Amino acid sequence: MSSMDHNQLPQQVWNTQHLARKPVPQADNRYSQSYAATRPYYAELEAQSQAQPAPYLQPHYATTAPTTFIAELPAPLPPAPHTITSGEQLKEDALLAHKLQQIEVAEVRQRSSSAVSQNQRPISMLPPNQRPVSMLPQNPPYQSPLLHQVSSLSLTTQSTNMSSADLYWGPDSFNAARDGPTTNPLLDVVPPNLPIFYDSANDFPIPVQSEEQSKGLPVTTLPDTHTLIAQLEENRQVPYPPTWRLPPTVATFYAYPGDQTTPGSDWLTQQESCTWRTIRPTETTYNPAAPTYAFKFTTKGGSFRDPRFSWAMTLPDPPADPKKKKASKGKPVTWSYDLRLEKNTGMRKSEVLNHGAKKSILTTYVHAQNYDSLRFVGPDGRGYMWVSSSAVSSMTGFRYDTLRHALFVSVGDIQDPLYGEIIADHTFWDGYVDEHEVHTGVKCDGCQTAPIKGPRWKCKTCHHHDVCKDCRDSIQAGRFGEAMQKACDLSLVCLPDEALCIRSAMVEPALVIASLQILKDWERHTLRGEKKKNPKAFLENEEEARKRDLGIMRYWRATDWDKKEKKNTANEKMGTVVKARSTQEAREGSASALGGLIDASFSLASHGTSHSGGGGDGGGSAGGSS
Repeated sequence: MSSMDHNQLPQQVWNTQHLARKPVPQADNRYSQSYAATRPYYAELEAQSQAQPAPYLQPHYATTAPTTFIAELPAPLPPAPHTITSGEQLKEDALLAHKLQQIEVAEVRQRSSSAVSQNQRPISMLPPNQRPVSMLPQNPPYQSPLLHQVSSLSLTTQSTNMSSADLYWGPDSFNAARDGPTTNPLLDVVPPNLPIFYDSANDFPIPVQSEEQSKGLPVTTLPDTHTLIAQLEENRQVPYPPTWRLPPTVATFYAYPGDQTTPGSDWLTQQESCTWRTIRPTETTYNPAAPTYAFKFTTKGGSFRDPRFSWAMTLPDPPADPKKKKASKGKPVTWSYDLRLEKNTGMRKSEVLNHGAKKSILTTYVHAQNYDSLRFVGPDGRGYMWVSSSAVSSMTGFRYDTLRHALFVSVGDIQDPLYGEIIADHTFWDGYVDEHEVHTGVKCDGCQTAPIKGPRWKCKTCHHHDVCKDCRDSIQAGRFGEAMQKACDLSLVCLPDEALCIRSAMVEPALVIASLQILKDWERHTLRGEKKKNPKAFLENEEEARKRDLGIMRYWRATDWDKKEKKNTANEKMGTVVKARSTQEAREGSASALGGLIDASFSLASHGTSHSGGGGDGGGSAGGSS
């Protein structure tokens, strides 16, 4: 038997018994006195391995194929029972879902609007305990004349007190209830009127209109275009916009148009002259002392050079000083205006209004969708703004003579003129009817009164049919028979005037008249642009306007005054044309009479001079002969 090599380690075998139970450790007696020193260390290990033999386990190697996993599909659902839903039920469900969606959207909008209003609230509207330290008054509280109350007016220019929910396009108008006021059984809590200090740098503008003046004023809107034209032809004027608060009139000026008989001219052509006076053109009495503002217009360029429009306005002479015996004769004061446009684009290149001072006035015209405006800063440093009642147009049934213009001026620390006051307003037709006019040589065909005193009505269908006011009312009531009531189309022989009302004694009339002329020039330029874009539609709208009494006077043509024109035969029966012709004839007659008077005075003066000279010569010759 071969001996065991003590230097060789025993072979390790697979043994799983030590996983089930740990072997009990034996005491190590190698360092004890009874331990044999001659016994080697490896002999002890061999003895331990022989005492506990371990079986040899052969490793198992699998020869079968790997297990395949099959995904289990879900079992099909059982078929749903067949149900029948009517179409009405489906519609009701859809409407209910739509209402629920609208309610959710309304709640979201309400939360967002309340959050935005809280974030964008001006500093002056915050409670006193939430204001910054810089806003607290250091001196005794000073009450500004612009003082808010708890029930203050809405921030709408020249408007009545209305909440934002009542306005159709207000910020809170979406899904807002517009029912009448409901009674509340609870007691009303009236908060004290706390003053809120105004800061022009951080706060919104405060309207000047007080709340007491707005009480009792009806909130109305302007009628539509066709109704507005009908009211103009019937009442000889258009209503004022309901949001305009007009002070009393201080002075009134009336326009005298220039020569309308220049061949080829019409209402869009720039006239050579225009005059504003304090007496009406239809008044027969001539007042040479009446203030007169005369315009002289000039147009240059347009073909090869840029078009240039300019005019000069002559102011009336200042009143004579009673202390001075001789009135000083100086040069008349004039204002001048110059506008240059780009030839290709029509854009403004330069525009200036000179009024005799070093600093000129610069104007800015804006043609917006809802109204037109002309903004400028006056010589006094305040902001001025002309505003039209609606947008300027002469297309699709609109007529530009249905407009009204108002001149706003800024007040106090508020720089926006729209939050100020109205100091002047202009209209193309003021609705004037002379109730005491005497129509010389005209007899009433109803009551046979000659001449007709007061309003005169002329029939457009009958030949030489004139009636007074009482007979016209009888014809409309059917007292002269239904045939005459249906056949006669009566037209009032009256011609209202273009008027400018000054409503403040602190404003210079020359500034108001000059700025109004600039606004009218720009509006005429806008209408020329409309005609250039669509000439056919523009001409159709013009012809439709000329079928009415006031329309033919505002949309005039030079051929209207030609008596040889056959088309003017029908226009001769319109009351406005009849009145315009009689006024023109009276003016020409007074001018010819004045000219004849002047010629007679000159002839008398020359005759007296020649008579005195002849006597002297005869006396000399007689004396010489003797």
